[in-house]
Amino acid sequence: MLEKEKSRRIVDELLMYFFSHDIKQLSIELDFPKEGFHAKIQGHCEELPEDIYDFLEMLNTPRDLNLENYYDELLGGSQSHHEEEDYYLLGSMIDKADIIYTDHLLTIQIFRKHFNS
Repeated sequence: MLEKEKSRRIVDELLMYFFSHDIKQLSIELDFPKEGFHAKIQGHCEELPEDIYDFLEMLNTPRDLNLENYYDELLGGSQSHHEEEDYYLLGSMIDKADIIYTDHLLTIQIFRKHFNS
C-alpha cells in the first residue's frame, strides 16, 4: 500500500473516533514532509471523552512494520464502529500520537515516519 493511501486510512480511523464521540466542527491538517506524515485533527467537544487516555495509549502502541501488510484485512475494511483492539492496530501503523484539550477543543496529532524501501 502506498504511503498516502496508508495515511488516508489512518485519518479515516481517527475521524471514526471523533464521529463515534459526537465531536463537531472538525478540521484536519495533513502534511507530507520528507521525514514522514503529520496529521492534526481538531474538533469541538464540551467534555473530554472518557476513553481518551486509553485511546492515546492505544495510538502510541509501538509501530509494527510487519503488521502493515495485513492492516486492511485485520481492520475488516470500512466499519462504522471499532473495538478496542482495532485502535491498537491503528497505533501499530503510526510512530507518535499526542492529544491536547483546551477550551473545549480536542486536538489529536499523529506522526508516521517514512521508511525508504
